[in-house]
Amino acid sequence: MDIRGAVDAAVPTNIIAAKAAEVRANMVNWQSYLQSQMISAEDCEFIKKFEMANTEEKQAILAQEGHQCAKTFLNLMAHISKEQTVQYILTLIDDTLFQFGLKL
Repeated sequence: MDIRGAVDAAVPTNIIAAKAAEVRANMVNWQSYLQSQMISAEDCEFIKKFEMANTEEKQAILAQEGHQCAKTFLNLMAHISKEQTVQYILTLIDDTLFQFGLKL
């Protein structure tokens, strides 16, 4: 691969990282999804707790409530179709797997 190919190969990662950062910056109003009965109170409570937790707290949540985490992520993906929110959920899942994947 020549230098141009190496640069071209690196660019998508930067674009993807930039898009992920943009998605992370737009917090979701989970309460509105709860009020419109698109998500359950249990899922709303869990996702709000999980997204606000720091790394150590997330690790503890995953250790104690791993099944609830998986259930909530699946429920959110099944009941929400707004593109921005789906991107947020997928980014949160990706971040979780990247950060804790080897420990799960």
